[in-house]
Amino acid sequence: RSVSNAIVCDVDDCPQASDCGYDVTFSHTVLEHASRPWRSFETISRITRPGGLTLHLVPWSYQHHATPEDNYRFSHTALRVLLEDGGFEVLDVGYDVCTKPEKMLKTKKDEHFDTIWLTYIVGRKLQ
Repeated sequence: RSVSNAIVCDVDDCPQASDCGYDVTFSHTVLEHASRPWRSFETISRITRPGGLTLHLVPWSYQHHATPEDNYRFSHTALRVLLEDGGFEVLDVGYDVCTKPEKMLKTKKDEHFDTIWLTYIVGRKLQ
């Protein structure tokens, strides 16, 4: 919050972010918490300048984690549609598969899956 060129806001509705004001937009395990992710992608489209890049990573196979709410899971095709509908060219989309380190598998018993899948997408804003 103390970074001078960062904005903290509700990604579903962020009027304080200027239109086409950002060269890069990014989220990491955020969009599954949005109550209306289609509006989040409208915001991302509005604030990313033409030619700008956007990168997002969201859980696909991951336990429920209500902090404060956990509303959605996105496949690669869902992210593609949401980004393309917002006027982006998709540069890369796919999955990142992560596994717990062996030491944690043997010692930690918690709600986390031993293997999780994260969906990622990278796009460039068209005109």
